[in-house]
Amino acid sequence: MRLNNYPAWISKIDWNKQYSTRTRILFHLLMWTFLSILYFNGYNRYDKQLGWLFVIKDLTSIILIFYTVSYYVLPRLLFKGKVLLALIAGLISYLLYGSLTYLLCVIINANFEQSERLHKYVMSVLDHKVIGIFTWWAVSFYFLDFLYLVTPPLALKLIKLITDQSNKRLSLERDNLNLEINFLKAQINPHFLFNTLNNIYRMVNKQDPKTGPMVLHFADLMRYTLYESNVDKILLSREVEFINDYLALERIRYGNDVSIKTNFNEDFGRMLVVPLILFPFIENAFKHGIDATIESSWIEISLEVIDNVLHFKVNNSVGNAYPTEEFGGVGVANVKKRLNIHYVNKYKLINQIQDGVYSINLQLVLN
Repeated sequence: MRLNNYPAWISKIDWNKQYSTRTRILFHLLMWTFLSILYFNGYNRYDKQLGWLFVIKDLTSIILIFYTVSYYVLPRLLFKGKVLLALIAGLISYLLYGSLTYLLCVIINANFEQSERLHKYVMSVLDHKVIGIFTWWAVSFYFLDFLYLVTPPLALKLIKLITDQSNKRLSLERDNLNLEINFLKAQINPHFLFNTLNNIYRMVNKQDPKTGPMVLHFADLMRYTLYESNVDKILLSREVEFINDYLALERIRYGNDVSIKTNFNEDFGRMLVVPLILFPFIENAFKHGIDATIESSWIEISLEVIDNVLHFKVNNSVGNAYPTEEFGGVGVANVKKRLNIHYVNKYKLINQIQDGVYSINLQLVLN
């Protein structure tokens, strides 16, 4: 089906590319027009009648040099480290300009009547012959003029190439960053899901009547982790709902054997937070704290926002003999990496074990 009955070939046109090409061509035409006017005003001081011949000479040589250097020397030689070949190409460009200048002076001297000032210029070139291009005299006569003519267009092209390279590098860094973030999130989600499925499996085997509500909570958790968390930022209130669902599931699992206390703000407004940035600390408290404690297990969680700073605390019981280095695991290691990616210089994290209590204290600057 053709939209609006347009011919099929129209739909195959990359309009953004076409627009970009037209814009580039227009920019180049404007650049050469401006430089032509600049050249002509300069040569008018020598001869108002013959100045246009020098404009044609300069445009011919500079256009050839510009497009050769822009599309071959810079990208294929200089930017690839072939400095010697790039210098040789620059020397050839200079010889081209100098040779055309000498040839034009020969033509003008033989065929045109010149002003006094232009005649001095022409005779100075002819007196040194074509070999004058390689003499010390040419440094002030040919080379400075050559730099004056070739620098403006090549400077614009060089700035564009450097900008494009910088944009590509930034784009690559951004893509790598997104890949790393997605990888870290992928490590967190399956870790949590597998743990929850194991819990449900044990409850099914025991024919626990609380299995049904647990499955409902699990469905809500999967909806969040699989669909809602695939964004850069999410409402803090929604993240807290997810945590409450998880804690409700754990309360069903542990019953009265574990004391689970929470202290959350009632209203977080429109505060945003990176999805699943808090959950691994809570999951870690159950995995390495509650599950590893023989008796009198407990966990306390508090969360509040003061002056756009989130204060998140998790305290849980642990056995005194439990080794400190085993705390954390993959989930907490990943969330630390995500904090360094999303909240660089905007968070403070303290964790410690003391007197049978493992504590997490996270302060996070929110938008």
